[in-house]
Amino acid sequence: MDYRKACLDRLPQGLVEVARSHFDGQDPAHDWQHNLRVMAMCERIGREEGADLMILGLGALLHDVGRAEERRTGECHAQISARSAEVLLREEGLSDSIITRVQAVILAHRFRKDRPPVTIEEKVLFDADKLDSIGAIGVARAFAYSGVLGQVIQSDQEEQHTPLKEYEWKLQRIKDRLFTQTARDIALERHRFMTMFFEQWKEEVQGNR
Repeated sequence: MDYRKACLDRLPQGLVEVARSHFDGQDPAHDWQHNLRVMAMCERIGREEGADLMILGLGALLHDVGRAEERRTGECHAQISARSAEVLLREEGLSDSIITRVQAVILAHRFRKDRPPVTIEEKVLFDADKLDSIGAIGVARAFAYSGVLGQVIQSDQEEQHTPLKEYEWKLQRIKDRLFTQTARDIALERHRFMTMFFEQWKEEVQGNR
């Protein structure tokens, strides 16, 4: 099934195009394709978990529209995206109750101790966004973003950040932070592949393979 198409077909097409315009010039780890992958995963997980697919789809569509402003101002992009969502959804004529729910979904995708995901829609978007950080896509994003930041891909210096350190410090822990059973099931294979990749990486840089 094409989960991405199913999600996009449910949403107002004008809103989709407006959202897409917010990703012009974004880095390859957080671009429109990342947004589409998150939307597809939300559709898949949301169907399994009984989420409101319209609320979830709108939240997934708009969850990262604030990233460009985050680069300029340093403010959390989830906060910016939630504010932007209110304006964009109100222009679509959606009700205050829908807008409030979508904003909550967006805010919760950046897990903070004072705002953990609570509703099933919040949990699904959080999980879908984090799943895009692991597996084959996660490995590719780690190296792509390292290049954007001008980091080396390999270093013996502890203070230099590399994709391997990103894996050891963050990515290998993601599967244990997910909320839904569907996402946890998906994460098993992605985690296995990612672990295998970095284990081979370590062998290759030492000349053992």
